[in-house]
Amino acid sequence: MNARPPERTLGQALRAFHEDEDGMEALQVVIIVAIAAVVLGLLKIFWPEIKSWTRAAVKNLTSWKEP
Repeated sequence: MNARPPERTLGQALRAFHEDEDGMEALQVVIIVAIAAVVLGLLKIFWPEIKSWTRAAVKNLTSWKEP
């Protein structure tokens, strides 16, 4: 005898998925790591521009003379 579980409607399945919190913490960690990876990737790509802009800004601040 192979008993099949009762079939759920789409609404019931979505409600059960929404209420299920198992694995939520792991999913949040994965999302945070993914966001951090994107930020670090963008920093790596645009580092030369960021570095030159920062150096120019610091140079302007340190060489500013009061009139």
